[in-house]
Amino acid sequence: MKKLLIVLILFSFVAIAQQKGTNSSVVFTINTNEIVGENSEFWKAAGSDYLFNHVTKPSGQSMLNRMKSTQSHTYLRTHHTFVQDKKKGILRGQNVYSEDKNGNPIYDFSNVNKVLGEYVKRGLKPIVEYDYLPKLLEQKSESLSKGNDEGMKMRNTGPNDWKKWSDLMKAATKNFIDEFGHEEVRSWYFEVWNEPDGWPLDQMDTFYKMYDVFVDAVTSVDSELKVGGPACYHEYFLRPFLNHVVNGTNYVTGEKGTRIDFISYHIYGLSGKWLNSAPHLQPQVQRFSQSVLWLKRLMKEFPDLKGTELHINEWGMASNFWRKLEDHPDLVYRNNEESALFLVKLVNSLYQIEDNYNFPTSMLLYWGFVGEADAEKLFLGQRELLTGGNIPKPIQTGFEMLAKLKEYRIKVGCNKKDNRFGILATQSASKNISFIAYNYEEDEHGKNAIDSVLIQIKDLKPNTTYKFVETLMDDSHNNTFSAWKKQGEPQYSETLDLAPIKEAGCLTPTSNYEIKSNKNGELDLKLDLKTHSMKLIELNEKK
Repeated sequence: MKKLLIVLILFSFVAIAQQKGTNSSVVFTINTNEIVGENSEFWKAAGSDYLFNHVTKPSGQSMLNRMKSTQSHTYLRTHHTFVQDKKKGILRGQNVYSEDKNGNPIYDFSNVNKVLGEYVKRGLKPIVEYDYLPKLLEQKSESLSKGNDEGMKMRNTGPNDWKKWSDLMKAATKNFIDEFGHEEVRSWYFEVWNEPDGWPLDQMDTFYKMYDVFVDAVTSVDSELKVGGPACYHEYFLRPFLNHVVNGTNYVTGEKGTRIDFISYHIYGLSGKWLNSAPHLQPQVQRFSQSVLWLKRLMKEFPDLKGTELHINEWGMASNFWRKLEDHPDLVYRNNEESALFLVKLVNSLYQIEDNYNFPTSMLLYWGFVGEADAEKLFLGQRELLTGGNIPKPIQTGFEMLAKLKEYRIKVGCNKKDNRFGILATQSASKNISFIAYNYEEDEHGKNAIDSVLIQIKDLKPNTTYKFVETLMDDSHNNTFSAWKKQGEPQYSETLDLAPIKEAGCLTPTSNYEIKSNKNGELDLKLDLKTHSMKLIELNEKK
């Protein structure tokens, strides 16, 4: 009996240790007097194939209003500025180009202006892609490029009339300036194409010519407009493109090189075709970090491009935004808190690359918008910011948590390396402090431990009381997906009481307390973090 009792006690200690976690020795130090850089908010960007379709609808209007009110986004990007087609039964893009009976161009930018005007009146900035070719400017060949492993196909050919295509871009650019003014349009970005990786190898010079003609067309209207590309996703495509930009002969001027103000590149955690296949692949933040560090090495080959902005202007945990949870159960991370945790950990990692390698990311653009909301269906597992009923998915709540950070990043130290934990710390000019602490390992699932980390905050006012406000996101707090599951996981939003789910998307503080600094202006904060959770901590001096 005594032996049995001892065994039971031992099992109890083991269970307690498992429940409490094993990382209580992790100690972070936040030095409030050491500013490491600006909080550039490079992550405030999103996009979709269907923005021209969604923006003027109630779901799109709701999303734009939310972006404005929460300050969660600044830039929006979409395809199909010059041509309309249908994908998955939904129209996307615009018809801007036609010709009269004599072959003279007729332009109609009215609907493009209407959509971009919805951005501008809310302080949002367009990234304008001059793609794809209007049908009247396509070459007659019916052949498509090989596309990509996402199943995306487009006509990767040059125009049948270079002058008409150049004139179209000039007319579009002049139209935007006439509609919105020089100052506004100079804050936008202009891009030549989207994912030209499938361009036929024997026609690469045609794409380089398209870039040169694009740059000439846009900058001839206003030399201060920002131009770039190529919005590719393969290393093998980017290197020769940059070589042309730096060392090639410009197809318009005949001189060496072509202007480029930003380099755009796409990174996804995994391809949609790899879902639910052996071997199992889990999206990892490290995948992004490795790609960005590879880009840094590539840039060393082109010293003339030093300081050129880097835009990751499509990203997501997995590609194929239209794939659904019912066919791919792994995509549950597009619905739950993991997508928000991935976002915050990614932002923190990219800031660390900026600080340690002097290689900043100027834009990180999430590819998703309101497709589920527009369909009035709930949590389909697609890569969207809003789901049915205009309810924010946890990824949008993650953006809104990041938006609570202040304008300066302050130094964070840690006593040991542990990839699960991280802190992104900021403060305002008036010394108000906000930081996000997370406990997130991408391939760790099913564990429900609570880990304690010690956070030492230094260089505060001595013997001063500080007010702390905590906002927790985990599998049950500030989480619309879990609130929806509690309602029985209904498929449609029209007949559902949405109030409890919407309330979970309002980013509500979960705790507040006060701590007094010591005579040296230091205080210690013990923070309990459950597996797959994060806390936004806001502290201010008590007045």
